[in-house]
Amino acid sequence: MKYGRLSFKYLVCYAVIAVLLLSGRGKAQGSLAISASAAILMDGPTGQILWAKNPDWQRPMASLTKIMTAALVLERCDLNDSVTVSLNAARTEGSSMYVRAGQTYRVEDLLHGLMLVSGNDCAAALAEYAGDSQEAFVNWMNRKAKLLGAENTRFANPHGLPAPDHYSTASDLALIARYALANPKFAEIVSSKQATYFDPASENPRTIQNKNRMLWDVEGADGVKTGYTLAAGRCLIASATREARRVIAVILDGPDMWEDAKTLLEYGLEAFSTRLVGRKGQEVGRAAVLKGLSPTTSAVLGEDLWVTLPIKAQIELEYLQGAPPTAPIIQWAPIGMLQIKHAGSVVAAAPVLAGQDIKSSGLKNYVSHFLSKVKELVRAN
Repeated sequence: MKYGRLSFKYLVCYAVIAVLLLSGRGKAQGSLAISASAAILMDGPTGQILWAKNPDWQRPMASLTKIMTAALVLERCDLNDSVTVSLNAARTEGSSMYVRAGQTYRVEDLLHGLMLVSGNDCAAALAEYAGDSQEAFVNWMNRKAKLLGAENTRFANPHGLPAPDHYSTASDLALIARYALANPKFAEIVSSKQATYFDPASENPRTIQNKNRMLWDVEGADGVKTGYTLAAGRCLIASATREARRVIAVILDGPDMWEDAKTLLEYGLEAFSTRLVGRKGQEVGRAAVLKGLSPTTSAVLGEDLWVTLPIKAQIELEYLQGAPPTAPIIQWAPIGMLQIKHAGSVVAAAPVLAGQDIKSSGLKNYVSHFLSKVKELVRAN
């Protein structure tokens, strides 16, 4: 690819505007003391990575697995569906909601048990119900991971108990958590400090408490999931939202995971700002056209262009294009890419589209174009 040329008078203005919007008072960007072996901080709205430590290191993920389990169950099941727990599910080792074999529970109640108290028994019961078997459900989990771009993730079970072929990365888990949080019901469940359900074994209501301390310790905290095994260490995916901005922190093998997560969430919310640089359909200049009735076409943004950067960050706007397009060109055809760069790295991008039809410069089109101009002159007079 080569850098093409546009009339940049608009782009320069946008760059100045963006820098001004991002200026303000806030913490300076700097190093953070994070105990975790691997960690990442993601901006929720844009998916930008704001901070990272060993983000692509494959590690056991323990009960962070259950985020994918819950996301798939919500896509495939009705919340009021009835699930009869098998003996196999009830006997699943590790953390538990203590469901009873042969008893029937609502999907929604099992999801609360899955995400609030990390019930491995709930994970097994939901997987067997939604997928007909745990093995089939795990296959769905792996297919969904690939679709989300979580290429370094492999699931071997729906709960996160140790298995040789069960691992992920901080980067992949942030992608999965961001996807799951886009489901309002998932977001509601993981932000709940407690939940009450009818226990069919005792025939009484029972209340369970969320294990995620962040919901009490950080302003705006709204999820997501804790995890622990000896192999994985202390793990946590935490999210917090303030003034419509959400950040997601992933902690893997963090001896001080609560402090790690709090540090990352506060840093993401206080030291960064998200701003709109350009709107969909906004003209950003003109692009050269070969063999057209017009030598250029207006260039417009194909989508809203948002960026999250440290406060007071300086940015550059750059138009990326191959060889100029050859007429005829249809309106809204892609003609390039507008990138936002910060400190030499691309942090956001949006497609640039042709803002108008451009006919080829053949004789027939020339004559048609000439006659249309004559008609316009006649009408004007």
